[in-house]
Amino acid sequence: MKLLTLFRHAKSVQDPAFPIDRERPLSSRGLDDAPFMGRIMRSADVMPQLIVSSPSARTRETARLFAQGAGYKGDVLVVESLYLGSTTELLEAVLALPEEFEHVMLVGHNPGMEEFAALLLGAPPGASGVRMTTGAMAHFDLSVTRWAEVEPGCGLLHWLVNPRLLKKMT
Repeated sequence: MKLLTLFRHAKSVQDPAFPIDRERPLSSRGLDDAPFMGRIMRSADVMPQLIVSSPSARTRETARLFAQGAGYKGDVLVVESLYLGSTTELLEAVLALPEEFEHVMLVGHNPGMEEFAALLLGAPPGASGVRMTTGAMAHFDLSVTRWAEVEPGCGLLHWLVNPRLLKKMT
């Protein structure tokens, strides 16, 4: 069984000073939420072996701060097709993952993250009930032994959390 965590980037700035979408950095809330989510994962002892990120500034920053908070020492692989990736592009990225990793985290964007979660669950886009706000994580058990076997409906959603909810609980 493979494990996949989808992590929508933390809250980014919405500022005309950053007219190029790929260059938008995290907001102050995002700068706080990303390492917080890392600390949550560390305390739950659910650590990915590989982090794969979109190349945008906000996703790379989310991945970096998550890694700091989690104490993650592995690699962060940047994959161009994850930038605003469609379900097809996200699936292709997952199918190409190195087989030696059992647990991988993808850091990306909506609507792709929500739609990919629906695909893993075998539901039509928007019909899965999975809503990934900024900083949200969805963790799946995949009923496959190899990444190359991932297909629609192979996922079991273990949990879906976001920083706002978790901060209310802690």
